[in-house]
Amino acid sequence: MFGLFKESEKLIDTYEQVACILKSLLTYELRDLPSRYEFWYRAALRLEEYRTLNAEHRSKRSMTTAVGRFHQTQYDVTKQKLAKLERLIDIYKSFCLEEEREILNHRLHFQKEVIDELYNHLQNKELYTYCSTVQQQFWEAVSEDILLAIAQLD
Repeated sequence: MFGLFKESEKLIDTYEQVACILKSLLTYELRDLPSRYEFWYRAALRLEEYRTLNAEHRSKRSMTTAVGRFHQTQYDVTKQKLAKLERLIDIYKSFCLEEEREILNHRLHFQKEVIDELYNHLQNKELYTYCSTVQQQFWEAVSEDILLAIAQLD
């Protein structure tokens, strides 16, 4: 008799969906850092790692040698990764402030369909992460889409 009444599913608003997507993205990005460290410390470590790599590649780039061109390519890649991670972290920080919830939820309402689709993909991520290459491509695509969806927040 008690099994007949099912609990109604909790409706998750757009704010919570984006917060979940961002936390999952950042957790994936920080996955190979020791989990014993606090989340924000691990994020700072990853940012510093990208900055160090960026400086190293910048100092060794040259267009006259193949190795120099390799460093130029790696400099461009790490610069993009650093900028993307900084942006994701900054956005996630704003989603940690409960005072901003109503304002952000209203502004995100204009991208609700895109965010709903991304959130549904995230809920079924095991379908898209069956090998490391596909998993990396999946998270890069999610990252790109969420950054586009919330680009107007600034």
